[in-house]
Amino acid sequence: MGADCQRTLLSLNRALLIVLLIGGLSGCGGSASPTAPPPPPPPAQVQLAVFRDSVSGFSTSDVRDSQDQIVRFDITGSALIWVIDGRRFSGFPVTGNLVRADGFFQVRFGTKDGERRAYFTETVATTICDIEIVGGSVSITSTSQTVPGN
Repeated sequence: MGADCQRTLLSLNRALLIVLLIGGLSGCGGSASPTAPPPPPPPAQVQLAVFRDSVSGFSTSDVRDSQDQIVRFDITGSALIWVIDGRRFSGFPVTGNLVRADGFFQVRFGTKDGERRAYFTETVATTICDIEIVGGSVSITSTSQTVPGN
């Protein structure tokens, strides 16, 4: 290769290097970095349903199933709260002592061992239901157990 060719290649390499350096440097601090997305809104405050016994005046947020497991209901999120671990399951709006939009379930009051309690029952059958969490979903089963001391 001739000396003129080598000088031309060297000049081209230098020019290319200068262009790359200028382009790289202009990207370093010339513009502001992208802004972080805004944080998600805080979750809605839980507002527990309070069930009242019109006969005795007793009121509570704790509702028991046939095994004396306690659930609560968030009226803001229309959710059943599994008290054992705090998991929430949507689809349980509360109106008065009725639970679910179709009113299929009802909170009824009774007395066990001298203690006034609220029980999760079927509205028509009036028996206490068994509530379990199976595979991450709520399972509600009929029983023949009646509300004690009613």
